[in-house]
Amino acid sequence: MPKGHRGEICADAIRNAIPHGEVKSFTELFGAAKARGSWKDDTIWQNLMSLIVNLPPARHHWKASTPFLFIRPDGRSELYDPTTHPAVIE
Repeated sequence: MPKGHRGEICADAIRNAIPHGEVKSFTELFGAAKARGSWKDDTIWQNLMSLIVNLPPARHHWKASTPFLFIRPDGRSELYDPTTHPAVIE
């Protein structure tokens, strides 16, 4: 159920917090989502995990999620781009 600005769901708030080409830490994404809605902290963290493309266990746990975040080797994240990022192996 949406609890964010203008009916945003938590995943939309996270998506809107990271423009294409930007790299952000999960703490930055968490803070941006927290500022955009009244979700519980655990809800935001679970959404963040469910949205990671290159975290195969998340694909199995949150089957209904449509992931769009790619974790970089430095631990920060960016929007997944299949033309520049490696293919995800299940």
